[in-house]
Amino acid sequence: MRRTTQIAARLLLVTVLIYALSGCTRRPLEGVLGPETALIPIHIDWSKSGIPVEQMHRASILLFPEAGGEPLEYRLETSLTDNQIQVPVGVYSVIVFNETTDPTDWEFINFTGKDSYQNFAAVALPVTESRGFYSRAEEPLIENPDPLAAWSLPRFEVTKELLMRSRTRGTRSSTSRAEELLDEAINSLSNIIPTPRIETITITARVENLTSSMQATGILDGMSTGVYMGSGERMSTTGAHAFILNGRVYDENGEDGTTTNTFNVFGRQYPTSHLDLHIDFLLGDGTLFQRQSFDATNMVTSIPGTTPPADQIEVGYDERDPDSDDHEIVLPDMDMNAGITVGEWDEVIIPLM
Repeated sequence: MRRTTQIAARLLLVTVLIYALSGCTRRPLEGVLGPETALIPIHIDWSKSGIPVEQMHRASILLFPEAGGEPLEYRLETSLTDNQIQVPVGVYSVIVFNETTDPTDWEFINFTGKDSYQNFAAVALPVTESRGFYSRAEEPLIENPDPLAAWSLPRFEVTKELLMRSRTRGTRSSTSRAEELLDEAINSLSNIIPTPRIETITITARVENLTSSMQATGILDGMSTGVYMGSGERMSTTGAHAFILNGRVYDENGEDGTTTNTFNVFGRQYPTSHLDLHIDFLLGDGTLFQRQSFDATNMVTSIPGTTPPADQIEVGYDERDPDSDDHEIVLPDMDMNAGITVGEWDEVIIPLM
């Protein structure tokens, strides 16, 4: 009987150990401190991210080993600003960003190059359904990216001395200069300030006889399809954003006015990279007005004091700059009611020729 009890106790101990070990992965931020890991405090200040914390669900900390391979991944869920992580001895590069790489966290973004600090990138998903007039474009149609912010640290080293110091801080009444330097290293992740990895752009068109238009849509062609999370550099591949101009402001005459929209983009790889803007107007009689096209390369202006960074393109003001590719947009006067509403994307589908 005693031997049976001892065997049962041993089996119970083995079961408990197996359960405990199976629950220890790279992701959890809580648990027993391992014998070869340093305890690193985390503090993230999201104030310059352009994303309200209450709109976030999770946050990720990726540590890419210098030798290569999959990164160590830690996820913040209970608190998105303060926590601590257990890090093995080694040399790493660090990227911190809102949400995770799980596809369920994003509507219009995918992540590539996950095993490399230099290549880890956020990429806009391709448009898989027709967008109003646009079933295809000269470049692939891409989705407008979700709000995204990140912070990076090219080199973060965890030494055995740092490991030991991370466990013994506060146990002595005074510290040496060497220990102070170790404390500074331990606190390398205590001042994380993510910044936007996206931009916004506002397209505004001034139109004569705007009331003659039942719907106005467009394509902005030449924006980067993604961004490298560590460096913040835009990818060299480009795509086209389809958009609908659904904000109207009429002049006093009730006929002319402006129509506008603001949406997220990854931006341009270089400020001088080529941009084309095309706008199509569906008239009140159901016909499509002649496409209005603009070389928008030098028509982008920055809007100061915005987070994320914001740019704008305004067309239809040809008198402001004789060297600009801008020109007037004049629709036929169809004597229609100024209260025409903008139609949905799927009401009319006219493939590009």
